[in-house]
Amino acid sequence: MNSYKKASRLTGLAVFLISFIVYFMTVERTGSLWDCGEFILGAYKLQVVHPPGAAVFVLIGRMFTWVAELISDDPADIAFAVNLMSGLFSALMAMLVAWMTMIFGKLILRGREEDTSQNENILLSGAGLVGGLASAFCTSIWFSAVEGEVYSMSTFFTALTLWGAVKWYSLPDTRNNDRWLVFAAYSAGLSIGVHLLSILTFPAIALLYYFKKYKKASLMGGLASMAIGAFAVIFVMKLVIVGIPTLWKNMELMLVNGMGLPIHSGIIPTILLLGLLATLLLRYAHNKGLHGLQLLTMSAIMVVIGFSTLGVVVIRANADTPVNMNVPSDATRLIPYLNREQYGERALLYGPHYGAQPRNVDREERFGIVGDRYEIVDV
Repeated sequence: MNSYKKASRLTGLAVFLISFIVYFMTVERTGSLWDCGEFILGAYKLQVVHPPGAAVFVLIGRMFTWVAELISDDPADIAFAVNLMSGLFSALMAMLVAWMTMIFGKLILRGREEDTSQNENILLSGAGLVGGLASAFCTSIWFSAVEGEVYSMSTFFTALTLWGAVKWYSLPDTRNNDRWLVFAAYSAGLSIGVHLLSILTFPAIALLYYFKKYKKASLMGGLASMAIGAFAVIFVMKLVIVGIPTLWKNMELMLVNGMGLPIHSGIIPTILLLGLLATLLLRYAHNKGLHGLQLLTMSAIMVVIGFSTLGVVVIRANADTPVNMNVPSDATRLIPYLNREQYGERALLYGPHYGAQPRNVDREERFGIVGDRYEIVDV
């Protein structure tokens, strides 16, 4: 085995074990305050938590609570299992930070092609150990690692997304290695089922792409690449998270109200349209030899596949679980759930102050299920 790879794996394992042991010793043994109780309940019985939902967190948390039920009859251990899950994911995040630290260190010392010496591997291992443990035990990370909230898993997916891109950046510029960018996109898509933090890595990933593909970097080129990364964030938030449910809603109203088909029939043409669009883009990119378009399309597909875990929220909402926030049981109810409309908006740069009275109120028709069709139930 390459000595650098061995040093990297051992360093990552050391960071993971040290972090997880400390987290295990300091994790909450029962439930803690704020949203933790809701998320623990949601994971325990696959229930619908507050907007915009946390489908991936609930699914993985359910596996941890299932193990807790197998080995203990104490209900408090259900909460402990979910809390410990946060510790596990924070320890994995610290391991990824250690690996990224070593990757950048190797690039500085030797570049992509040359091997490092034994002394350099020792230095890189020390840097990785410091970087990983520093991230593990900074206040905000440690705080999230000991309770059943989404932020620990969110930071893990953020680190995983960035690590996939950094891994790609460190490898030779071949088409085969581009799979790591697709992996990073899939990680970001999965993270939507936990928190949106991971998609904020897109501007950084765009910079990595620019610096690797273009040897003569410039300030304007860097700014342009960051702008493209920011556009990718907008693409995910507007065209994936809200756009796909909106397409489903429109298909739903057309098929159910217009053609008399059963409720939820609109999901079928929605999936078919998305599949057709992806197929056409991939075929066009392949026929024209446009590798960049093919890579971009595959990345978008993986984001959508990761986002599809949101279907768990709709399925469980239809099961009418005891915790069923906003009851997002169909496309018309899912959109305001994803938009977090119940929280309102806060003016950051300009707009009404906290004590302002409403005026010029715009109203929007809202549909709901009435019998076997959709009717306007609110404006």
